[in-house]
Amino acid sequence: MIRSQLGTFQTLMKQMQTLTEADQQTPDLAMKMYHIICVPSCFTYFQTLLEQNGLWGLVQLHHYNWDFIYLDEGVLSLELPNLYECLYLHGNTSSLPAVAQSLRLLQMICGQPSMILSYGSHSERLLEMLKLLGNASRHPSSMDYGAWLILDRDKDYPSSLLTPAIYAGLLLEVFHQRAGEITIDKSHNKISTQRISLLQGQRREEKEERKGAAQSSSIKLNSDSDEIYGDNRYKHFAQVSSLIRGQVKALGLELQKLNDMQLDEMHDYVARKLPKLTELKAKVLRHLNASEVVIQMLGNFRRLQTLEEDILNNVSRKRLLTEIDELLTTDGQRYNTLRLLCLLYLCAGISPEELQTFGRNYCNMFGHRELPVFQQLARAGLLPQLLAEKKAASTKLLSQLPLPKFQQTEFQANANRLRLLTSFADNQPEGSPSGASAARSSNATSSASQQSCPSFVFNGTYIPLVAQLCSILLKTQNADELATKLAMIEGFQLHLPNDTSFTPKTYAAHLKTSATDQDQFPITQRKIFVFIVGGANYAEIAACDLVAKLTGATITVGTDNLMAGSDLIAAAFKH
Repeated sequence: MIRSQLGTFQTLMKQMQTLTEADQQTPDLAMKMYHIICVPSCFTYFQTLLEQNGLWGLVQLHHYNWDFIYLDEGVLSLELPNLYECLYLHGNTSSLPAVAQSLRLLQMICGQPSMILSYGSHSERLLEMLKLLGNASRHPSSMDYGAWLILDRDKDYPSSLLTPAIYAGLLLEVFHQRAGEITIDKSHNKISTQRISLLQGQRREEKEERKGAAQSSSIKLNSDSDEIYGDNRYKHFAQVSSLIRGQVKALGLELQKLNDMQLDEMHDYVARKLPKLTELKAKVLRHLNASEVVIQMLGNFRRLQTLEEDILNNVSRKRLLTEIDELLTTDGQRYNTLRLLCLLYLCAGISPEELQTFGRNYCNMFGHRELPVFQQLARAGLLPQLLAEKKAASTKLLSQLPLPKFQQTEFQANANRLRLLTSFADNQPEGSPSGASAARSSNATSSASQQSCPSFVFNGTYIPLVAQLCSILLKTQNADELATKLAMIEGFQLHLPNDTSFTPKTYAAHLKTSATDQDQFPITQRKIFVFIVGGANYAEIAACDLVAKLTGATITVGTDNLMAGSDLIAAAFKH
């Protein structure tokens, strides 16, 4: 069983050719049959490669499209880690039919919703494929979700590029994750592997010795199997860290009671309570170890959050570029430094000459073989095109001119219209009874106990777009209200069960002239299914969870893969 990737398939072909050449003297070679299962699709050119390699008739290809995997309450994943790379970096949409099949099966199980709101070109293609596959839903009265929201990853890059402040988000930032399970390894994690070894304060020999001596453990990111994770997954990391330390001390005091017990009491205690306490202590120690590694790997986390907040608000772009360049030199992280640069480009803009200067410094640090990464990121819309020096020199004068203070980037304009940046005036999010001041508090305990704004996942600086759109759908009372809230943003499409689609504005106008169609707002079935094409993160999931609690609704987040910001950038290095 392999992923539907050309490189993986070609590697497997070479291995199988070696096997068949060794068995050519065997008379029953024709009786041997190799089976390859491709997940999620088996492409036509795989058959062509079999014939070119002389394996036609000896190898049989199959495809298996597994459906949504339940990772945690309100979290579903297709576990397709290369979908973002295919869609946004290579422009390859061959994996979308498999995703459409999974969405169709979900419709068969849960029923067709009363409306689907899409935002992005890939989301539109998925819905077109769903129409071609045909209506396979149950009776309309038995639908489980009142609305679907399908969103492209490139419509809200900042939610992936910003560093989350919640426990689950930071676990995904530091540790490798597979099917909802992370591996706690101090010497081999996402931060240590991307940082230059010279800047890690240890020699390679010492690192390898400690790596061999240390035993890695794992944490399943599921609230049913791990109550410690379930209680703390969406809380502020600083609060969780102190709570876990308190639990370790409490368990130590509980186990010390054995010294003061009589023999009969000790026998009963060991038989009944001790196994549960031992299991709980093992879980708490794993989380304590994970939190300590996170603290060590992230370093000066407060400085990073301040830098990201200034980038979001476009505060002194020249100074921000200088700070990012300084982090490149002092911290030497291959992916996270580029991550900050991409965030700066989206929020404040970067000139070709500035990109060229940074690219030169980056290649001097990590090697000039990484130069194509900038073109890959430009293809995904995360950076401008890297121009030649002569072309970039013509923009030098323009880049030195200060931008007018009233001028906003496209990101800031859209974020202001949807009230995503909590630094703007009147920034109370849809569906939130109060503003973001509580979530922005520097005190982690008070901010966690007074969570009233989805921006708490980024320490009160930014509301994930998907959470804001869910809040708008749940709070809207009629089509005119939806048109007012989304009219200034291009790309939204509202799809109805009768295979008709409208923009929010044209839908409101259509209802005024139609005698048969009824307004689908407000949503009576207070359940929303969200699907993010290109990967979701725990900050978005936690923000949606808070919106659901504030509005008395249920929100299920589905995606093709759970990704941290560094994973997004790392995809560009697979060239």
